[in-house]
Amino acid sequence: MAQANTFTTPKGIAQYPWLSKPDTKFSEEGDYKVNLILSAEEAAPIVEQINAAFADNMQAEMKKQGKKELKAANPPYMEELGDDGQPTGNVIFKFKSKAAYKPAIFDAKGKPMIDSNIWGGSEIRVNGTIGGYYTSLIGVGVALRLRAVQVIQYVEGSGDGATRFGFEETAGYEHNTPDSFQEGTPAVKVAKPELSVVKEPVEEPAVVKSSATDKAKDISDIVSKWGAKD
Repeated sequence: MAQANTFTTPKGIAQYPWLSKPDTKFSEEGDYKVNLILSAEEAAPIVEQINAAFADNMQAEMKKQGKKELKAANPPYMEELGDDGQPTGNVIFKFKSKAAYKPAIFDAKGKPMIDSNIWGGSEIRVNGTIGGYYTSLIGVGVALRLRAVQVIQYVEGSGDGATRFGFEETAGYEHNTPDSFQEGTPAVKVAKPELSVVKEPVEEPAVVKSSATDKAKDISDIVSKWGAKD
């Protein structure tokens, strides 16, 4: 590829982020990295952009190597699977950069975050580039190089609270815990509302089946085009 493609993702969920410091598990130098989970609708144009960049790199490398066919490396994305092993319709994108290229981190207002400890479950956007590569062992591929991250909803590492049990904040009941509990406080009786009886039969609306399966099928078709010959 002559030049890497730069792009910014929609908002997604961070998975296994190493954004404050590099992960040195697989190399002494280490890498900054994060997986980003996007819905099928938001993932589709990015997958197509990546596939197009891969096809260009494949053509360039075949010409450079003087071969009509070269091995295709694994794509930098994968379908998310549920507990039942079936595609959820979401796609996981894998971003990475060398330790020498620390990604810039910004908050939702665009202000730099100097000290941060971003955990999985945070809602983020990622700016990256699609860079091509070729090795005789791995084959022809493209990588998503991490450049910057914008944090929309911040989940910070902590040993306390509900997050350590896998619970995240969501819409619903919010319990107001009193500052102190006093024994003998009388319970408040709440009057039951009177229910009006509808005598005429009410026609129930038609049940619309979830389109999750269709979305998973659609994104699976797009993902399957990786490495396919025209």
